[in-house]
Amino acid sequence: MGSRELIESLRKAADERIRSMWADANTEAAKARTALSARLDLLRENQTRAEAAADRDALVAALSDASTQTRRQLLTTENALSERLYALALTSLHQLRSDGYAEMFGKMARELPALAWKAVRVNPADTSLALKYFPDAEIVPLDTIVGGMDVMTEGGTIRVINTFEKRLERVWTDMAPVLIKEVYDALEHKP
Repeated sequence: MGSRELIESLRKAADERIRSMWADANTEAAKARTALSARLDLLRENQTRAEAAADRDALVAALSDASTQTRRQLLTTENALSERLYALALTSLHQLRSDGYAEMFGKMARELPALAWKAVRVNPADTSLALKYFPDAEIVPLDTIVGGMDVMTEGGTIRVINTFEKRLERVWTDMAPVLIKEVYDALEHKP
């Protein structure tokens, strides 16, 4: 084999080797592009999931805030309604002074403990009734009392308020929810 043939053989071998290296490089580049493409697809998928989760979280937070605001507004409205109903109930107490009030006053007086009551506050119209049940007490007429009595022992050490107003105050926490429900029911059935 001559030098020319040797050079030609080496050139062919080098060309073969270069072609093989290029083929290997192209194969490796294709694998890298495929892996990179898969990685990018995975990253896009993760980003989409993260955005969807963030959107879900934002929606849940917005719904929670709206629910809290609604509950707060409902409580404010119900409180205002309760106050209005209480004021109406107070103005309606005078209706309890109709027929049979003298008997009711007597029952309320008998509910009190048997003590030496020294001061009895009553509605001005109840002065004579108060003298009947509390003959030894000072009778103090008060326009702020609709019915019943507010009694005290000597020195005010014991005081019992047995008035319509106080009775309403004591039962209001039980009455208010029932009345508010009735208002809601009436609103639902309103044509």
